[in-house]
Amino acid sequence: MADRVCSMREELVLEAIQSLPLRFNPRSDIATGRFHLEAGSVAQDVVVAKGGCRVEAPDGSPDVTISTDATTWLQIDAGRITGLGAFAQRRLEIRGSIEKSLQFETMFDRSNGAEPGYSLERVSLGGVHMSALMMGDPAGEPLVLIHGLGASKASWLPVVPQLARRYRVIVPDLPGFGASSKPRGRYDAAFFADHVFRLMDMLGLPSALVAGNSLGGRVSMEMAMAQPERVNGIVCLCPAAAFSKRPFLKLVRLARPELGIVASRMPRDQLRGAIRGLFASPDRLADNWYDAAIDDFLDVWKSPRARMAFFTAARNVYLDEPEGDEGFWMRLSMMKTPALYVYGARDQLISSRFAQRVQGCIPHAAVEVWDDCGHVPQLECTDRTLETMTKFFGSIEHAQAV
Repeated sequence: MADRVCSMREELVLEAIQSLPLRFNPRSDIATGRFHLEAGSVAQDVVVAKGGCRVEAPDGSPDVTISTDATTWLQIDAGRITGLGAFAQRRLEIRGSIEKSLQFETMFDRSNGAEPGYSLERVSLGGVHMSALMMGDPAGEPLVLIHGLGASKASWLPVVPQLARRYRVIVPDLPGFGASSKPRGRYDAAFFADHVFRLMDMLGLPSALVAGNSLGGRVSMEMAMAQPERVNGIVCLCPAAAFSKRPFLKLVRLARPELGIVASRMPRDQLRGAIRGLFASPDRLADNWYDAAIDDFLDVWKSPRARMAFFTAARNVYLDEPEGDEGFWMRLSMMKTPALYVYGARDQLISSRFAQRVQGCIPHAAVEVWDDCGHVPQLECTDRTLETMTKFFGSIEHAQAV
């Protein structure tokens, strides 16, 4: 009996996959390529081109592999769960480009006509395009999530589905990173903050809640300091901040970020070690997550402009002026925006000692240090991050309602 049920389920999976060309919604920005789908024992390739798509037998050379069990695939196909939600719950695995995998789901109508549950938008800001994932009620309170240096919107994926139940979640790729344009620019906190504000303008958002990790935390603070009326509250997860001690200041000033153009080789094993080093307990994340993150990073790293953006942004984090009337710490001391800071005691990039200075600089801020956390709380301590963020943002909403 169980074998028969399993066989029937896999027949439904095969039928659903083979019906995808009939439900294809071509767009100008579709992710073309070969997508290998594995759902239980069913394996098929979906080849997407500008003119349409077709289903073929696997040929062993996919651009993206999406793997799950038959039940989960049928739930995704019927609109009962998004592929993004299944990925966040570790019910779905990805190899190759995470960006293309996210686009894949949005290219097809659901079997029951339901909406995909999220969208990927390419928003024009004049000569620059920003890619952004949107999820949640369009009428909900806007919440912008900003990634860190060398990362992309993918670093927020585990928390997006849950946050989208309460907020209109907007997760952009900053200029120079992910699927966004990689223009010539300063790539400092003010540059990034300006582009996020321009994105908000194009989306018709007068204000929003903002959360950022690492460099994204520094951008969140810059937004609150530059245009406080547009930022209702910030959550900064292991945020970058101006370093008071900069022993290599002269050398870094002389260094040219254009040299990053020639740094095209990034050994996979070395990259895996660097990414694992971001976490206090690397084994909290499944191996397939590391594989997907490395695939995604290397896909972007192929671009010389992406490499220059990375090195320019890294250089400007170090050059961020700490002291003086226009220095970071003086400006931060005048920030009135409700703020929560979370630091990882085992963060190898941003010392948790910053917690004490931040608390002294802005006494009204909530500051926490998590003993068992590294540099990326939303990935390593997902449930705690969700609880902490929603509780803090909820307190802001409550205070505004009183």
